[in-house]
Amino acid sequence: MHLAPLDWIVILGYVAFALAVGVVYARRAGKDVDQFFLSGRSLPWWMAGTSMIATSFAADTPLLVSGWVRDGGIWKNWEWWCYAVGGACVVFFFARWWRRGGVMTKAELIELRYHGDEQAPALRGTLGVIHAGVMNTLVICWVMLAAKKIFEGLYPELADDSPYALGGAAVIALAYALSAGFWGVVVTDFVQFGMAMVGGVLLAWFSWDAVGGGAGVVAAVDATPDLPASTLRVLPAVGPGGPLSAEFWTAGVATLAVFLGVSWWAVEGIDGAAVAVQRIAASRDEREGLLATLWFQVAHYALRPWLWILVGLASLVVLPTKHVDAPVDGRLVGVSAQELVIAPAGGGEAVRLPLADSPELAAQGWSALPTKAVKSGAVTEVVAGQRLAATDDERAYVAMMVRYLPAGLLGLVVASLLAAFMSTIDTHVNLASSYFVNDVYRRFLVPEADAHHYVRVARVASAVVLALGTGFALASDSVRDLFTFFLAFLSGVGPVYVARWLWWRVRARTEIAAMCTSAAVSTYLSFVFEWPATVFGNDPGTVANPARVLIVVSASLVVAGLVTLLSPKPDPRRLADFYRRVRPIGWWGPVRELCPDVRTDAERLPAVVGALSAVALTYGSILAIGLGFLERGGDALRALPFVAAGAVGVAWSLRRLCRRDAA
Repeated sequence: MHLAPLDWIVILGYVAFALAVGVVYARRAGKDVDQFFLSGRSLPWWMAGTSMIATSFAADTPLLVSGWVRDGGIWKNWEWWCYAVGGACVVFFFARWWRRGGVMTKAELIELRYHGDEQAPALRGTLGVIHAGVMNTLVICWVMLAAKKIFEGLYPELADDSPYALGGAAVIALAYALSAGFWGVVVTDFVQFGMAMVGGVLLAWFSWDAVGGGAGVVAAVDATPDLPASTLRVLPAVGPGGPLSAEFWTAGVATLAVFLGVSWWAVEGIDGAAVAVQRIAASRDEREGLLATLWFQVAHYALRPWLWILVGLASLVVLPTKHVDAPVDGRLVGVSAQELVIAPAGGGEAVRLPLADSPELAAQGWSALPTKAVKSGAVTEVVAGQRLAATDDERAYVAMMVRYLPAGLLGLVVASLLAAFMSTIDTHVNLASSYFVNDVYRRFLVPEADAHHYVRVARVASAVVLALGTGFALASDSVRDLFTFFLAFLSGVGPVYVARWLWWRVRARTEIAAMCTSAAVSTYLSFVFEWPATVFGNDPGTVANPARVLIVVSASLVVAGLVTLLSPKPDPRRLADFYRRVRPIGWWGPVRELCPDVRTDAERLPAVVGALSAVALTYGSILAIGLGFLERGGDALRALPFVAAGAVGVAWSLRRLCRRDAA
C-alpha cells in the first residue's frame, strides 16, 4: 500500500468538497436547462477559461504525454501541439461568433446557420446523437482506462478490483453532476486546476532534481544505446540535403509537416471543441468568451505540458524499458504479477521469467505486463523469441509518483488525478446530456414540456452516458490508440466547419457529405486496412497516423466540394438572421447586401493580427521553456523574440476587439 493516512485525508477531503458542491448548487442548477448546462450564461472569463484548462487535464493526460516522450521523444507532442494554430483562430474569430450566436451546443448552430434548409433538422439531430452517444462516451472511456492504470500502479495487488474503485469515483462525480449541473462542473474544475498545478510542479521538481536536471538526462540518453538521440529533440531531425531532397524528409519531419500543414485545420474542433463551445456559451458575453479561450490557449499548450514532459524524461533515467520474450519453445504454465513460467518443449527444468528488474522497481509499480493474449489465457504454447510481456510507457508517470513523492504530497497528486478523472467524467456526462436534451429530445421528441421536465431528463441521460462510457472502457486497453482514433474519426470535417462561417454557399448537405466520408474512411483505415510494411518500413505506426489524416481529409474535401458545387445556391434571405446575429467575416456578398447596417471590416485586421500573434506567443513559449530546461540556453534565447512579438500583437488586438465589443 503506497498511500499513507495523510494521503487519504487529502483525497477524502477533495471527495467531501465535491459532494458539498453538489448540495450547495443543486437548487440553482435545477431551475432550467440554461442553469443546468450553462450556469445561466453568467461565467466570468477566468472561471470559464480555468474550467477549459482543468477539463483538458484528464487523468489520462499526464500518462499520455509522458508515454509519448518515452516512446518517441519530446517532438511526438506535436501531434497535439499543432492544434494551437486552430486554438488561436478560436480565440480571435470563432469564440466571439459562438457567443453571438447564443446557442447551447455546436449542433444547435446547424439550424441557425442553415435556416430553411431541408436537411438542417436531420443534421442537427444526427450530430446530437453522435456527440451524446459516441464522441463524449469515447472520452469517458479512455479516461477510465487511464484511471485504471493509475489505480493498478498504486495498488498492483488489487488490479482485479480496479473496476469497482473507478466505478465508485465515477458515481461520486455523477452524483454532484446530476445535482449541481454545470455549476458543479466549473466550481470543482477551479479547485482541481489548483491541485493539479501544485501537484504537477512538485512531481516535476522532485523528478528532475533526482536525475540531475537537464545535464543528467542528456548524459543518461548519451550513455544508453537503446535511447535514440531524437528522444531529447523538440523538433524531429531532418535528413541530409535540402527540402527538395528525398533524404531530407525523415519519418519525423514528414509527420510534423502533416501535423502543422494539415491536421490543425482538418480536425472537427477547428472552430472550437464541444467542451470549449459550452464554456464560451456559458460566458457573460463575447469579450469574456474571448479572454477565456486566450487563457486556455496559453496555459494548455505552453505552460502545463512541460510538467509532464520533464517527468517522462526523468523516468527514462530510472525506469528502464523491459521486454520479456520467450527464451525457448514450450508451454506457458504460470502467469502472475511477478513472473511467467515456461515448461520447455524438450523437457527439463521450468524457465522462470521475472517481470521486474528489481524488487524496488516492482514495489514502485514498474514491471513488465503480460500481453493481453497471455493474461487472458489465449496463449499457452510459445516459441522462442515470442513477446510475452513488456513495460507500459503510460504507467511511468504513476511509478515516478510512487518513487519520489513523500506522504501528503503523494496524496495531493493522487487527489489531483482523482479530481481530473471526476472533472472529465462530470464534464462529458453533462455535455453529452446537453446534446441529447437540446438537440434530440427537446427539438424532436418532446418540444413543449416545462423547464423542470427537461432537467429531469438531463439527469437520466447523464447516467446513461456514463454507463455507455464504462462499457467502452471494459473493451479497450490503450489510451493512446483511443486518442489517435478519436482525432481521426471526424478529421476531415474541419474545412467545412470553417467554410460555414466564411462562405454563404455552404449548405447542410455539405456537412453531411464531409461527416459521412470522414467517419467511414477513418473507421476503415483504423480497424480494417493493414498498413503495408513495404511502404511504411519498420515503424508503420509513426507514419500511418499522419497518412490516415491525409487520406481522410483528401476524401472528405473531394466529396464535400463536389456536393457543394453541384447543389443549388441557398436563398440569401434565409441566411440574413444568422449573418446579422453573428457578424462573420468572409464571402457573404449576396447576404451582406441584404444587411447594409452590419459592419465587420473593423474586426478583420485585429482578428488576423491577434491569431498570428497568439501562434507566435504559444510556440515561442513552448520552445523557450523546453529548451531552457534542456540547458540549451542559446536556442531558448532565440525563441524569446517570438514570445515578445506575440505578446505585443495579442495585447494590441485585445484592445481593438474588446473596445469594439464593449461599444
